[in-house]
Amino acid sequence: MKHVLFTTTALVALSGAAMADVTWSGSASLGYNDGTGVMAEGINTDIDLDVTMSNAGGYSASISAAMEGGEAITGEDIAITTPVVSIHYGEVVEAANSAYSDTDGLAGLGSDEFTGSGAAVLISASTGGMSVGFSDDSSIDGSGSSFGISGDLGGVSFGIGSKGDDWGISASGSAMGGSISVASEEVVGTSATGVSLTMPLGDMSLTVSATDGDFWGASVSTALAGATISAGTDSNDDTQFGLSTTIAGGFGLAADFDTDNGTELALTYALSDSATLSVSYNEDLDEDDDDDYEPGTEAKLAFTF
Repeated sequence: MKHVLFTTTALVALSGAAMADVTWSGSASLGYNDGTGVMAEGINTDIDLDVTMSNAGGYSASISAAMEGGEAITGEDIAITTPVVSIHYGEVVEAANSAYSDTDGLAGLGSDEFTGSGAAVLISASTGGMSVGFSDDSSIDGSGSSFGISGDLGGVSFGIGSKGDDWGISASGSAMGGSISVASEEVVGTSATGVSLTMPLGDMSLTVSATDGDFWGASVSTALAGATISAGTDSNDDTQFGLSTTIAGGFGLAADFDTDNGTELALTYALSDSATLSVSYNEDLDEDDDDDYEPGTEAKLAFTF
């Protein structure tokens, strides 16, 4: 991604509370992409800087800015956090999406990258193990309003979300040594209910999902000879396979195949605790900008500090 991201988190001093802590962190990368995907051929950079200041009262504020292609830095995201209430502005997770959790095969509610007509607002409050949220376009005119409430009752986590005429209710808890999730929703006039069960089978973990609309899915994951392996399929003929391991010389190898997205391969090498060299290929058939590596073939040098 050809951009420079600069993030600062500033102290909001209320009631005269003194600053208690200041931390700095960030990352930077320089890469070359061959342009076979949606990215243009050439050099791309990504720089992220985080400055965090907090006080004993638990109050903070954050400001994010982005610069693309050498253009001027512009404001992007703002967040104000208190022990009870948080306000986010810019790109937000919609309140319904944050509270309600769909299972595999369901449509789901809202987006985790909502910007409305350019920017959005999310207001959330948490107390007594319960969280309530409201999100909307930055104009707060109700055009993109979304609501959510979530919490935990007797070891069962629940979430309720709504956006316009769409709604969803979900619950999850422990079962059979693993976990079970149930969700029911109505999205764009279509009602559906789904269930997902994850359970241990020896050294493997098995997850099975189904909906009342004849959808089913199954996946397994395990560790074998130092490698992490996963595989799955569903009634839509979507097959997935993933593998990550360390090979000779300390190189990290990751391979992923998904019928919808194609093949993703990466070879990484840690130059130090804070520097990594990688070469990757991502077929990116769905072009959803939600993969581990950039589309096309890319060589990248990345740092953290």
